[in-house]
Amino acid sequence: MKLSPQSSREVSPSSAALVDWFTPIRFAGFLALLIVLCFPSIVFGLETFVYGDSAQFAYPVAFHLRESFWRGEIPLWNPLNSCGIPFLAQWNTLVLYPPSLFYILFPMPWSFGVFCLAHIFFAGLGMYFLARRWTDNNLSAVVAGTAFAFNGLTWQGVMWPHLLAALAWMPWLVLAAEKAWREGGRAIVFAALAGAMQMLSGGAEVIILTWVVLAVMGVMELVRGNIPRGKFTLRAMSIGLLVAGLSAIQILPFLDLLMHSQRTSNYGSGGMGGIETMPFSGLINYLLPLFRCVRNPEGVFVQNDQGWIASYFVGVGIVAFAVFGAWRVRNRRVWMLAGLTVFGLLMALGDPGRIYGIAKQLIPVFGFIRFPVKFVALATFALPLLAGFGVKSLAQTQKQQTSRNLKNAALVGLGIVVVMALALGWEWKHPMPGEDFSAILRNAILRVGILVCLFGCVVLLRRNAEFKLQVLLQVAIMALLWLDVFTHTPTLSPTAPRAVWKPNLVRETLGMKDLTAGTSRAIQSKDSLWKMVSLGSADPAQDAYMRRFSLSMNLNLLDDIPKFDGFYSMDLKEHLDIFKRVFFRTNDAPKLLNFLGVSYTSNPTNIFDWVACKGFQPLVTIGQSPAFVSDEEALQSIFSDSFEPVHTVYLPFEAKDQVHATASENAKIISTQFSPQRLEIQAETERPSMVVIAQTFYHPWRAYVDGQPTQLWRANYAFQALEIPAGRHTVKLVYQDILFFDGAAISTLSGVVCTAIWFLNRRKKGIVALGQ
Repeated sequence: MKLSPQSSREVSPSSAALVDWFTPIRFAGFLALLIVLCFPSIVFGLETFVYGDSAQFAYPVAFHLRESFWRGEIPLWNPLNSCGIPFLAQWNTLVLYPPSLFYILFPMPWSFGVFCLAHIFFAGLGMYFLARRWTDNNLSAVVAGTAFAFNGLTWQGVMWPHLLAALAWMPWLVLAAEKAWREGGRAIVFAALAGAMQMLSGGAEVIILTWVVLAVMGVMELVRGNIPRGKFTLRAMSIGLLVAGLSAIQILPFLDLLMHSQRTSNYGSGGMGGIETMPFSGLINYLLPLFRCVRNPEGVFVQNDQGWIASYFVGVGIVAFAVFGAWRVRNRRVWMLAGLTVFGLLMALGDPGRIYGIAKQLIPVFGFIRFPVKFVALATFALPLLAGFGVKSLAQTQKQQTSRNLKNAALVGLGIVVVMALALGWEWKHPMPGEDFSAILRNAILRVGILVCLFGCVVLLRRNAEFKLQVLLQVAIMALLWLDVFTHTPTLSPTAPRAVWKPNLVRETLGMKDLTAGTSRAIQSKDSLWKMVSLGSADPAQDAYMRRFSLSMNLNLLDDIPKFDGFYSMDLKEHLDIFKRVFFRTNDAPKLLNFLGVSYTSNPTNIFDWVACKGFQPLVTIGQSPAFVSDEEALQSIFSDSFEPVHTVYLPFEAKDQVHATASENAKIISTQFSPQRLEIQAETERPSMVVIAQTFYHPWRAYVDGQPTQLWRANYAFQALEIPAGRHTVKLVYQDILFFDGAAISTLSGVVCTAIWFLNRRKKGIVALGQ
């Protein structure tokens, strides 16, 4: 089907055919309008997203990226969190994702909010084109596109722009890959670019699940044999290699960090299959979005048994159409989508779903998906497409089949209403503490009303050939699908006035102007950290200010304040071990905190205020006596009361034969010059001495003494040290991520290959060709 205007397909009032009125341009216009209706304060720059990880991770990270860009830096290393931590290699920081330029170049927070909303739009448009290709029906495409843009997971994706971006690219990649398998040529370039864009988004879990979908589709193509197996294999391998090559600049640093982080293929083991899982009652939330849910401190309804996602509701109408499509449509794609939906839901249940552990053993990459509930993304992708098939079958059946299909549709609708009624009965008899049954009941009645209206619109479409009425009914279907999700919960993505993200607000208000990277750090008290994890305010602005002034998670980035901890998907293992001991044990470890240069800590009587600390060391010291110990001994020693970081530095056993320094009381640091990825030290000593830097150790850091490479050691379990000879010397520490530059070369070469494929194949019309 071509994506040219559909005026030739608009039928006269006397025709019984379904009007294909919703062309791509019209759908895009209505989709944009609905997004504006949902988030007018974001679109017009009056407010900003502040809920959950949007406040504590996404926005601060985006702000730090923007500030680094305007300083002329590629932020490979972040010195402001976790005593220093890789930044670009985190992947989900979106450093190399091309659309990030939008919020880098334009004023924040407006540009960041629009960046998120643009991906909701792009997700819906991509699903529209995919459903249009698979169903050859514009109304089906409208149903699928609307549902994929407006559902709980996509809407909550504003908390995780990397996940939202990966979701947005998911239908585009599936569409492009399928076309490339069949046609080759320039279609391979489109598929490679779509895959690379999704890879660069950093939504790892969604990326994995997208390639699961592609793998299933690929097996189906091979079984059918419509494409010569040799051609199919070559084209599929070409797409995979080009995607890997184009994104190598990001993937290579990520894989390196992954190997040095707490995450492994077994990270989801050890009980992870039992936490952050969809409870069995969560299946009912696809029909009753408030079932077994209570308000959290921020006023958002969440399931009692999992807190990763507040909603994955796709609309009761979408579920009904999807069930009908899976039941009545005999189509290989329908069977595949139904299977993916069931698989995703069973995996989301975690260990109680029975297949989670088995699937991780068979496909180890699933182990990197920490929370089983994230597998609902498969259902979020598949259900809109199934609904599209169901709507086409219901609206365009032959006359002799209409009566039977209507009866079947009525059975589906009745079955859904019965399930909802039974769930409500259970809820009434066995309420959970904090639940509001009257709110759940009102919500359920509205869902039933929308379901009846949706089925009524589809039936009227089939029975009425009046052109204007058909157009009106199709618009009504899209509006009802949107309304179903828009009204399914009182609040899903709270917003607050943009002033809450004013840069340097905390630094200026509390007078912390002397606290800068390279000099000292702040640390939250245990009480402050755990209160910010467990407490909140239903007033979004108040909640945002609370978190800002407590420097919770990554909000210190808005004030350029260095902090002991941070909030990232990957931590360097050794620093994470120290973090756990600091915040999970009763020992306050004052000598360790002095070594780390902690100059401010939370006020014991007011966690939103800070007090200055005395006796902290400079971040660079010299003259310690080396002690060669095991990692376990080093970790125990730095937390002991006998730890004297001014006099002793703990080094690994392998340094014993290479380090000859001894204690040197007269050694001194003359000066230090600090920048995010470079440290220059002027030091003087009468004998070989150790220079110790209270910055997290990571192997891309390179040490040079008077321009000559010098071994940089992991010291005091998680930090840095090097030996300098007698005399006055210039010491430089430089962050040199070789894999980043190797990846850049591979990505450049892959871009050249894509360009060559493009010019060596006949010309096609871009997006028009993609949707055919």
